Amino acid sequence: MTEINPNQPEAGALGIWHRHRLAIIIAAIGLVIIGWLYVSKGIAVRQAQDAAKQVQADVTLQRAEWVKRAEARQAEMVKQSLSQFGVPLAWAIRREMMGGNLDQVDQYVTDLVKLDGFEGVAVAKADGSIVVASDRRHLGTAFGSLYAERHLTAEQITAEETAPGQWLLVVPVMGLNARLGTVAIEYQAPPSTLGE
Repeated sequence: MTEINPNQPEAGALGIWHRHRLAIIIAAIGLVIIGWLYVSKGIAVRQAQDAAKQVQADVTLQRAEWVKRAEARQAEMVKQSLSQFGVPLAWAIRREMMGGNLDQVDQYVTDLVKLDGFEGVAVAKADGSIVVASDRRHLGTAFGSLYAERHLTAEQITAEETAPGQWLLVVPVMGLNARLGTVAIEYQAPPSTLGE
């Protein structure tokens, strides 16, 4: 007799499904979880990279702002120092010009350009002709051919930045009742190391 086995294995794909149903479901769930982890990890990494780039951009922007402020402060300090330097210089040159001692003024100019940063000095009489200069080629030339004419009538010591780090100090030399002359000093400030 033939016996009928109620648990007869089924043939084909349907048979595999019935035999390994639990393993297939677990494998499918595992693949979904692995895929989800991969995608979420990629998103998290991308977000972290974007956040790091944003922080780096913020730090760079903040550093640039600090450097800009520090350089402005340094420029203001140079301006103030040059202006303060101009006061005793004006007194010394005034004393010598009133005495007609241009040789001593020339000695001051010669010694001044030997100092670091001082690139050129010119001393003009009240009429605008240069009588003492660190560059001897400028002797006898008009002050206006080298510097702005407005400096010949300025009544205050002025220090202005003509280019980054380049300064022009203009010192009026006043006598008791009238202007004796004008001193123009070209100064190169030490380079800033903040931007490095």
